[in-house]
Amino acid sequence: MLGCEFDCVKMRFTEPLYLLLLPILWGWVWWTGRRLLGVSRARRRAILALRMLLILLVVFALAGWQGVGSLRRVCTIFVLDQSASISDAGRQAARAYLRQALQNAPDDALSGLVVFGAEPVVEWLPAPRKDLGALYAKPNPDGSDIAGALRLAMAMFPDGYARRIVLLTDGNETHGDAQAAAQVASVEGIPIDVAPLPTGKLGNDALIEALEAPSVAKVGEPYTVRIVVQSQRHAEGKITLDREGTPLKTLPVKLSPGVNLITTTLRADAPGMQRIRATLEAQPDSDPRNNIGLALTRVQGKPHVLIAEGKTGASEAIARALQANSIAVTRVGEGNFPTTPEKLLDYDAIVFNDFPATALSPQQMEAIKNAVRDGGVGFVMIGGMQSYQMGGYYGTPIAELLPVDLDIKHRQIQHAATVILIVDASGSMNEHLGTHKVAHLAAEASIKTLRMLRPMDRFGVIISSHGSDWLLPDYARTGFDPFSCDGRNFRGCHGQRAGQPPSAIFPASERESIIAVLQKVYGTGGGIFVRGSLEMAMRGMLTEPPDRARHIIMLADATDCDEQEGSIERARQLRAMGVTLSVVAFGDGKDTAFLKQLARVGGGQFYQTRDAHALPRLFTADVSAMTRSTVEEGAFIPKVNASDERLREVDWSRTPALLAYNLVSDRPLAQVLMRTHKDDPLLAVWRYGLGTAIAFTSDAQPRWAQRWIGWQGYSVFWTQVIRSAMRPSAQPNLGLTATVRNGQAIVELQAFTPQGEPINGLTPQLTVGAPSGEQQQLTMNMEGAGRYVAQFPLREHGLFTLTTQGDFGAGRATTLSTALAVPYPLEYRFYRENRPLLERIAAQTQGRVNPEPARAYDPPPAPQQFTRDLWTLALLLSLLLLMVDITVRRVVITLPEAVAALWGRLRWRRVPRVAITQTAQRLQAAKQRAAAARAAPHARPISEARASAPTPPKESPSPPSPTSSDAQRMEETPKQRAAPPDNPHPQETLDRLLKTKQRTHKH
Repeated sequence: MLGCEFDCVKMRFTEPLYLLLLPILWGWVWWTGRRLLGVSRARRRAILALRMLLILLVVFALAGWQGVGSLRRVCTIFVLDQSASISDAGRQAARAYLRQALQNAPDDALSGLVVFGAEPVVEWLPAPRKDLGALYAKPNPDGSDIAGALRLAMAMFPDGYARRIVLLTDGNETHGDAQAAAQVASVEGIPIDVAPLPTGKLGNDALIEALEAPSVAKVGEPYTVRIVVQSQRHAEGKITLDREGTPLKTLPVKLSPGVNLITTTLRADAPGMQRIRATLEAQPDSDPRNNIGLALTRVQGKPHVLIAEGKTGASEAIARALQANSIAVTRVGEGNFPTTPEKLLDYDAIVFNDFPATALSPQQMEAIKNAVRDGGVGFVMIGGMQSYQMGGYYGTPIAELLPVDLDIKHRQIQHAATVILIVDASGSMNEHLGTHKVAHLAAEASIKTLRMLRPMDRFGVIISSHGSDWLLPDYARTGFDPFSCDGRNFRGCHGQRAGQPPSAIFPASERESIIAVLQKVYGTGGGIFVRGSLEMAMRGMLTEPPDRARHIIMLADATDCDEQEGSIERARQLRAMGVTLSVVAFGDGKDTAFLKQLARVGGGQFYQTRDAHALPRLFTADVSAMTRSTVEEGAFIPKVNASDERLREVDWSRTPALLAYNLVSDRPLAQVLMRTHKDDPLLAVWRYGLGTAIAFTSDAQPRWAQRWIGWQGYSVFWTQVIRSAMRPSAQPNLGLTATVRNGQAIVELQAFTPQGEPINGLTPQLTVGAPSGEQQQLTMNMEGAGRYVAQFPLREHGLFTLTTQGDFGAGRATTLSTALAVPYPLEYRFYRENRPLLERIAAQTQGRVNPEPARAYDPPPAPQQFTRDLWTLALLLSLLLLMVDITVRRVVITLPEAVAALWGRLRWRRVPRVAITQTAQRLQAAKQRAAAARAAPHARPISEARASAPTPPKESPSPPSPTSSDAQRMEETPKQRAAPPDNPHPQETLDRLLKTKQRTHKH
């Protein structure tokens, strides 16, 4: 093994100081060996040699014995760039290079392949290979991570091979530091050969590298916009500037090779976050994907608040109060809420006034949460019949940012409830909505509904596809598939599958096993069987006591409802039993009118949606509304913490009563400023990220707050509460800017006092909100007087929100925010290969630039060594030697005895099997004669013994005749043979033994 891997095998020790023990231990072995007694001189020398060799191996093991040799076999890892900047010709050239290199690979060489774009991926692990074949890895082409690919390649090398990397790329990296990775390879002794690949440009590309605009401006103030354009050759065209899609200017441009700077002036005409876009049209231009520039400017004006109201006119009183205090107000209803995250940054606070969750998409909820957490935008939720749990916010991102808990645990709200879910699992539910199937979203809605049940509640789930079946907890344990048709026609066979009980309603404590089954739901075929499912639910409800709140939710595809006949009558029967029925219709099909009538007759709610993502909110809102009351009615006077600065300017001595409020629970770390007469939270506040979130559980409308609207403290109260939630305005002496440089976002904070003195010694924290919604916290480092900088790699394109907060000499918390727009992947900027970087990588690692494919398996210029630990081998050998030493000392075998035993063994193998049998027969006969002699009172003559012996078979050859001495021994009786010989002189025998022992000691 060592011979095929090494040249000039050497050895070394990791702990050589242990070798100093050898003379000491060898001396001890020699001294103790002289005192060995009862052995010959030759055996004593053999024992000493064995022990010294054993000690040598043990000391070698302690010293960390290793074998070191030069490697002869080579493993080459190819690193292939598959990013968007590589041209088609470059991709073909790379494949041809790989194909030719593999054809010339030595038989004992290994080949591996790593392909990379925005991330590296292993295509082949190192193995003998002679052909290229198809490439299956598909990395994200919108980036180039050369450093990550090199690190992955270095981790793939097996032991026992010399290492070499061949890098095929254009040298343009969007993130990472390839030169730093090459430094690691240089330390490891791994040469990196580079083969430059051409980019996808044709030598005539023009692109917008940056669009620079001030991060903050004032209303009516002109500001300068700078456009940086890169061009490979002379070109002509125009740049169009627009704000939120509205054209502003068109600038004719003449471009020269290299960097071109175009400046123009724009005017801030309205407050808010304004997105400025520049679009380049030039000829010639080989890639239009990089002809967009984007910048965001926040125009300061009056504080701006967005109020979302569930009912038109519900926020009239609040809007008048805010406008009277110089706060701009924008009011939106259902369907008009902003859809883009950057639009939310226009506002200093967002107010939900009895606004339902069903009016928002999951993306809008995430955008609100991110705006509060990352952008410092304030959030206020005001109660009502469409707010909090009644509004369907249970389990949503909005519930996460609220300072109150929608899971009401502190007291029982109403009687226990029984809920039955009827879920459509027909084939139409297999349709995809984005990356999710409608069936999966329906299952998610059912799961969230089950999770909000209280311990006192009970539930059942009916799945309708080819037929209708109860979901049973055993399905999670047995793995039975309740969604398959099981080879039978289920039409009219509802609840008749094998093992189906008449009803399957369980306590809420058993929901986890049902949830495990629901997580595997899929659409199978058929349609929802309305009448059969309702009949099954009716049988289940008959077993439930009438003092419980009993409710059924049916999810149905509005285009495919079977068994409509008799369904309305079943709904009437359920209503007469005190059971309510709500219907959630997915889509808008031919059965919409039927489903709407079914819900009306059943006494429940009818919901219709084309967005399957809304199903969880519809389910939870309906269960809250129909099975329990999360509204506490009755007039009460609030208990107020009047010492808080938000409530100081209100005269609470004449506070009118409120008539009702939404039930919620306290949340740890939140501050409750007002409570109800039952000590439930009424006004709670906390910090969520960089923003402030406030919850008011009563309403601000004439329904519950009709006595407050005419109260003089009404406008003061709401102005103070909403103003305290708003994002603090920035000071003119503070600024936060962001630029892009070499694939990195550079964020700079300028902090000065109003007198112009730099503010030093700060450790501001920068919050980065990525386009994907991920959040990152960075510490800004001081790099000059009043100047703080942080940077991070741009791995995505889109809008990055940047926010920092602190006391910058103003005596109060100040929030600074800006946004960084990356309009297209940085990969599209490159129009030529980065040969200087590739040459530095090759020179740093003793690699080569553009080597011949046949040279890809050349040994490294500096011999690479392979180290193998041998101390374990030394320990094993020492154990074997220990056993040999024990054998030599304890077992004495002379040479004549060994030769005789060997000769006898060989003779035994040559004797026929018949002779062995005859010998055994003679021994058996002798044993029988001896036994007979011991049993007789007197010894019989030997002739009688012979006569009584059994006669051997005639066909057997006669045994050889015994000698005279043998005959004499056979004639002796056993008693005579057993008697010891007489020793008339015992003292002489003892003297002879003592003399023998003395002679042995002398030797």
